[in-house]
Amino acid sequence: MNKLALCSAASALSLLMSGAAFADDNDGWYLRGNAGYGVHTDADITGGITSQVHDDGIQSEGNGAASLGIGYDFGDNWRLELDGDTLWTDFGSISQVPSSFAKLRTDTVMLNAYYDFDNLGKLEPYVGAGLGLVRGDASLVAHDFINNRLLNRTPVCPGDRVAQQGVSCDVSDTDSGFGWQLIAGLGYALSDNLTWDTHYTYMNAPDFDFEGARTNSVTQASTPIEATLSDVAAHTVMTGLRYRFGNSYEAPKAIAPVAPPPKPTYACWDGSMVFNSGQCPAEPAPVVQTQTCWDGSNIPVASTCPARPAPQPSPQVACWDGSLVSDSAFCPATPEPVAVVQQTNLNVCGSSPVAIFDVPLNTTPKQMSRLGTMPEFGDSHGLTPTEFYEKLDGRFRTSAVDKAYLNYLFKSMGYANGWADAQPYMFSEEVLPVGTSGLLGLGKQHHYKYSILPANDRDRQAFRIQSANGSVVHFMKTCGNYMYACE
Repeated sequence: MNKLALCSAASALSLLMSGAAFADDNDGWYLRGNAGYGVHTDADITGGITSQVHDDGIQSEGNGAASLGIGYDFGDNWRLELDGDTLWTDFGSISQVPSSFAKLRTDTVMLNAYYDFDNLGKLEPYVGAGLGLVRGDASLVAHDFINNRLLNRTPVCPGDRVAQQGVSCDVSDTDSGFGWQLIAGLGYALSDNLTWDTHYTYMNAPDFDFEGARTNSVTQASTPIEATLSDVAAHTVMTGLRYRFGNSYEAPKAIAPVAPPPKPTYACWDGSMVFNSGQCPAEPAPVVQTQTCWDGSNIPVASTCPARPAPQPSPQVACWDGSLVSDSAFCPATPEPVAVVQQTNLNVCGSSPVAIFDVPLNTTPKQMSRLGTMPEFGDSHGLTPTEFYEKLDGRFRTSAVDKAYLNYLFKSMGYANGWADAQPYMFSEEVLPVGTSGLLGLGKQHHYKYSILPANDRDRQAFRIQSANGSVVHFMKTCGNYMYACE
């Protein structure tokens, strides 16, 4: 945990609580309930399971969040509250490595202090800070697998292996520690006692230490492992209701009228009124009257405009672009012809008996902000079409899953013998247009769904594969995922 940030939050909480000692007749207990949306920030895993494979940690997906609080309103802008929040998110694969996943749930119990800005009518903005306990409940899994007598070792589960014997690392544990949070919100008074409460919370959690096991998949022998989840924080936005028990709030007392200030009595040259002549603004310099000449210049009235030049003969020669000049030598150069690039035709969106070509037109495609979070054949930028073919051929020969998938894909493209008919000349490079939509990925692991590609050029670079039945198939360079683009 950042010690400086924790000390700052503690100081802010102490300052807020010290001001809460001043109360008036509008004090009372209240109960608050909120629900909304939240996301854990990117985090790192070290130890028996690690997310340092690509130095990119794990990235959280948003999920529902809930909060319940009971507090006391001191009636003089200050409130003190005991708050409980919960948030569960799925981090997906660890460092984008297959056969791995990470999930985290955080539950917090914190004491918060708030300051309300209550001079805006029914609107009541507020800020707050809290300190308390954070409990983390994590599920971290990664495992090897053997295919055609070849052991595929996952880098997420470090350590030595016995030849032809894979291992699995599994952590399902809880840990707790002190954390802090900062809050900003807006209340809207629905009645004297009921307030519609909406707020944003930033929660900073401690580092969590979890225990798990590393198991040999053949002998089932297990050894204990430890994993540390660090840099854990969360952003949540929630809305709900806050009900204050007791009497209605008192109306603010009327402010006694203040005597009007004395009026100035001295009139200046510009008509403004001041108390004495020394307060008058300086008089500007006299304005010099000007005239506009034939060439657009402004000169004093007493001056003479420059003489008009003799009229020039009108141009008589017409150029290729329609302009007129006095001599053809002054015509602009004829531009070079512009080459027209024929846009590659894509597939027609619609239903198909082939699952990987069946586009669900009754749904809205998901806009992708970036590619690479669920890679299929990995980053292939920098490879030539022939090198990408060789990469797929190597996966075909070493992975039963990839072999079945590539045979299925090429048979769907009209090649009777599947991948055996594939040749390097069938592969070419292409940048798909902005706004291209279609089916992206294959299966649950790679988020096979109807999507729109990101707008950046890098994520729209792809390898195009020539088909035998007219369908157009691409593999995206950033993640190596299959793309059935259509329009």
